[in-house]
Amino acid sequence: MDQVKTGSFIAQCRKEKNMTQRQLADVLGISDKTISKWETGKGLPEAGCMVLLCEVLGISVNELLTGERIPDEEYQEKAEETMVALAEMKAEVEEVKKKVISMDKGVDMSVSFGAVLAVVISYHAYSSVGWAILHGILGWIYVIYYLIKY
Repeated sequence: MDQVKTGSFIAQCRKEKNMTQRQLADVLGISDKTISKWETGKGLPEAGCMVLLCEVLGISVNELLTGERIPDEEYQEKAEETMVALAEMKAEVEEVKKKVISMDKGVDMSVSFGAVLAVVISYHAYSSVGWAILHGILGWIYVIYYLIKY
């Protein structure tokens, strides 16, 4: 799906209905800035407002997602293409989620390992468990501060 094409199609349909962005936004209960984002291809309507948007513009959801009017004889074919595209997008989103989750686990393990390492090194330097823990914690606070700062 092409966001820019869909956005241009929304603008075209809105203008055919002689509506301003503000008027369309009022009907949908959203801001005119949101309509502007859609029409410039910087976003797509949320699923929750697509049906109402399509009713107001006099188009089908499939036409909205493809960004063009679909003749009746081509409707089934376009519907299938749209479903395949949505399935591919969903698979991509799931893949990104998995990468983010695995990255979070890696960061957690790195911080835990670093904290234990700092305590062990501090213990060898101070020969006291209390001072080692305190020094290790302070050392990691400094590391985290440094990472955030830079």
